[in-house]
Amino acid sequence: MKQKIKPKQKEISAINLGQLRKMATTNKLRDIFKNYIEYEKIPSARTAWVEYFLDIKHKRILLNER
Repeated sequence: MKQKIKPKQKEISAINLGQLRKMATTNKLRDIFKNYIEYEKIPSARTAWVEYFLDIKHKRILLNER
């Protein structure tokens, strides 16, 4: 009996590019967004860049709270 091949499901993202673009408030964050996140084709690489972006953003927020 032949098995049906399931179509590849579209990944659901909790954050979209528009939200990241608004969060890019410094030159470094804009550079990461424009040169790495926006045009990355490999999902795992894009995820790594997004994590790096959010890590930098989070650290900047913590520094500003002091």
